[in-house]
Amino acid sequence: MSTVLTDKQRQALEHVERARSSGMRLSDYARARGVGIRAIYDGMAALRKKGVLAPPASGDASAFVAVRVEPTIPSSGVMCRLRIGAVTIECAQWPPVAWVATLALGHADAAP
Repeated sequence: MSTVLTDKQRQALEHVERARSSGMRLSDYARARGVGIRAIYDGMAALRKKGVLAPPASGDASAFVAVRVEPTIPSSGVMCRLRIGAVTIECAQWPPVAWVATLALGHADAAP
């Protein structure tokens, strides 16, 4: 592994260390200093390849979760079931949003 750093990699490393020492997120640090975050991230990627920076931890909490959406048609033919008090309304397709909002507000005239 090569430990010779380019000027851009050296600058990226300095920015990362300054952001950490100040307790700031890297994006906040870059914005406050007027530094392009893309250049820092590119430098960090190169530094990780050279082994200068550790790879990001894999167990970090993330706001994103992988999901898979599969369209399904219920065998009963019911796409939507609304329960309002003791009344249950079953729809074969998604009802108009305005109609559902009218029901939720409790208006007597909720004809579609």
